[in-house]
Amino acid sequence: LFMGNKKEGNLPASNAPPPHPPRNLEGQLLPLLLDDELQSCIPIQELANIANIPISTLSKQVGSFRSKVETVFKTTHPWKEESVHDEYYFDLTCYALWRTASVAIPQDFSKRDVFIRSIGRRLLNEITSQGMISKSSIETLNSSSQKTLMLTDTVPCIIEILNLFQSTNYCTNYRLGDKNDVERTGLNVFDQLDDEEISSPSGAGSVNCLVSVFDPAALGGALQITGEGSRFAPDFVGPTLAAVWERVGGEGVVAVSFESYFVDPVYRPNPKDFFPNERFYQFTIARK
Repeated sequence: LFMGNKKEGNLPASNAPPPHPPRNLEGQLLPLLLDDELQSCIPIQELANIANIPISTLSKQVGSFRSKVETVFKTTHPWKEESVHDEYYFDLTCYALWRTASVAIPQDFSKRDVFIRSIGRRLLNEITSQGMISKSSIETLNSSSQKTLMLTDTVPCIIEILNLFQSTNYCTNYRLGDKNDVERTGLNVFDQLDDEEISSPSGAGSVNCLVSVFDPAALGGALQITGEGSRFAPDFVGPTLAAVWERVGGEGVVAVSFESYFVDPVYRPNPKDFFPNERFYQFTIARK
C-alpha cells in the first residue's frame, strides 16, 4: 500500500438497509417509559417538575414537535399504528419529547443531567415497588441502606433489569461486559477485586463497566438528535443502570458517570454509510 488507500472520491451515501417490522412494546414497564396520552409516564412528569411547566402544556408541545417530523420518520421507519406500543411510533414520540425537553431546559446542562438521572431513579423505584424483578433482587437493592452493597451484589439486579427491557421489546438483546473478555461478562462482570477497589475507605478507586443494548426502541430518535449536534438524546437504560450502581457502598459513597455511543457492526468502506444497531455504554463507578 505504498501508493495509499484506494481513493473513493465523493461517493454518495448508500441506501439504508430496509427496516425490520416494528416490534410491539408491551408489559408493565412500558407505561412508565411512555404512555399514549403523555400524562402519566415518568419522563413527562419529571420534565414538568424540573421545568415547572404543566404536564398538559408539555404534552401539547410534544404533539406539535411530533407532527412536524412524523412524515420524515415514517418514510424511513413506517409504523403500523399511532401508539407507543408500536416500536417506531415510540421512537418518534421519544424524539419529540426530548426535543420538547431541550426547549424547556435550554442550554442548562446541569438541569438536563438532573432530568435524565431522575428518570432512571424513578424507573428503578417503580420497578422495585411494583415487583417487576425478583424478590431477592428487590431485597438486595432495598437493604443497601442497612448494609454495604457491593458491586458483585448488583449483578443479578442489573441482569434482571436488562431482561425486563428486553421482555418489554424495548430491545432485542444486550451484552453485559466486554465482548473481547468472555471471562468478565454476564454474572462475572465484577469480581472481588472490584469490590475492594470501591469499598476501600483509604482510596478513590473506580471501576468501569461496558454494556451494549441492541436495537433499542429509541435508537432512531437518539441518532437524529445526535446528528443535529446535541448529546441530550432519549435514554432509559443508561440512567436506570446508573441508579442501581449509585447505591453501591451506601448512600452518597460513589458517583456514577456514563457515556453512550452508537455502533455499526458492519465495516462499510464508504465513510458516509453508518447504520448502527447498538447503543454502547461505558459506565464508571467511582468512590467519592
